[in-house]
Amino acid sequence: MAPILRSYAHKLIPSKYLSKWTRWRMYGLHERGMPLRKIFNYLNILFTTIQDIVVAGDQERKERKGTGRYPMTFKAQNDVMVKEALKNHNTTYKDITKKIVPEVSEKIIKNRLSEKNLKKWGAQERVYLDEALAQKRLEWALAYTHWTKEMWRRII
Repeated sequence: MAPILRSYAHKLIPSKYLSKWTRWRMYGLHERGMPLRKIFNYLNILFTTIQDIVVAGDQERKERKGTGRYPMTFKAQNDVMVKEALKNHNTTYKDITKKIVPEVSEKIIKNRLSEKNLKKWGAQERVYLDEALAQKRLEWALAYTHWTKEMWRRII
């Protein structure tokens, strides 16, 4: 009988389909001193997958190194910003920046306050009503008093 020919090589298992049991097998083999290449051949899993999982397992319960830059403000400065924002609700980001940390942007102040679930906003300015504008508004309101809800719905 002739051998059965395969048109493709044996497919390797991608990382998203690995079970917990397979992951723990990898950890166990690695802890016993088996090199990653041998684990790759033994379990038939991609080498990079094994490498990523073993390295991630080694870093568990450890503080991972971030790739971002260091924060512009210290924890003590952040606490002072929060106290200032809570003390006077009318202060703006610009005022807090000038008082506490002048070399920092308003965006950083906003981010630090949002980390503590605080928001600052200024009240919207009211339109100044002089006599002429008030008269025009009154005329407009009187002109459309007879309109029904259905008429307004067609416009709005």
